[in-house]
Amino acid sequence: MSNLELPSRSIAVVVIEASICVALNITSLIGNSLVCVAAYRNLNLRSTTNLYIIALAVSDLLVATIEIPLTSSTLIVGKWDFGDALCQIQGFVAEFAYYVTPATLGLTAFNRYFKIVKTNHYNKIFSPRRSKIWLSCLWLSLALYLLIVRVTNWITINFVQSFALCAFSYPSDESQIVHYCITVGLLFVAPLCIGTFSYYKIFLKTNEHQQNVVSSLQNRTDNGALNNSVKETNLTRMLFIVAAGFLCSWIPMWAIVLWFRFSPETCPRIAALVNIFIFFFSASVNPIIYAFTNGVFRKEFRKLLCCCRKRVRMVPIVTTYKTYAWKKLNETLLLGFCVVGYQGRHSSFGLTFPGNLSM
Repeated sequence: MSNLELPSRSIAVVVIEASICVALNITSLIGNSLVCVAAYRNLNLRSTTNLYIIALAVSDLLVATIEIPLTSSTLIVGKWDFGDALCQIQGFVAEFAYYVTPATLGLTAFNRYFKIVKTNHYNKIFSPRRSKIWLSCLWLSLALYLLIVRVTNWITINFVQSFALCAFSYPSDESQIVHYCITVGLLFVAPLCIGTFSYYKIFLKTNEHQQNVVSSLQNRTDNGALNNSVKETNLTRMLFIVAAGFLCSWIPMWAIVLWFRFSPETCPRIAALVNIFIFFFSASVNPIIYAFTNGVFRKEFRKLLCCCRKRVRMVPIVTTYKTYAWKKLNETLLLGFCVVGYQGRHSSFGLTFPGNLSM
């Protein structure tokens, strides 16, 4: 068996593995596309905080359009059959998505901290322009780091049988340890600490806010500010659920990754494959969380889905009408040809035709 071939599996195992990948692929494509289209259509979804939500959707779409389809095909065929160029692209995108998601979530939590706790400084630090700068610097610096370590051959990209995809490989133990110290430390542990600190402070502020809500309802004052504060609190709650879901999936995923990287001979294939399925699942679940926890997203999703449903229903009606009109046109032309032919055959016998039938 070559390094590009998967271990021998039964047909049932192949069907199960491929079906899981295809289902996650469809869910991720539809869900994250809905997030991007909803933000494009609805001006209320273009806030600075939602900018980071859109960024998460874009990174998940990278996984849905590159990672999952290639892995699904590999699981079905039983080997990597797409050449070295696509392998390099898939490996780079996989590493980028691995690290950019927790870093973006940490930045989002920091944004919420300033919005809820340090309100007076929010517009100065997270203005629309600066929010885009923060996000661009984060994404570009990560992409540049991964590009440098790959171009300098400090790290290579090869097909990994246990993962059924292309990923980073390490020429030496030293390069592997240094790489994981940088990436795990700066792009996973640091965002985790920032997120924990931010949401803890937000939790304390929210409790204080609830007491103010009770007081405001009793006094019936400042309803506009109260409604706005409630919206911000609900948005923060949604993002906290996203972060909590991320931790529940990515902590075991990282445990499996480190297990496989530092002791591959003791890590079974099923554990490595479950790790990949968790990775793909995390790229699919966020739109579902938005739909259940945010009324604006839910309303916009419903509009988009209803619009698509109406278009599908209109296609048979239009097709039937066009078919009917084309049939009537053919009948009219055929009748005209018959009349002209009949007149031509009988004109030599001196026959005349009354009204519109005469030549």
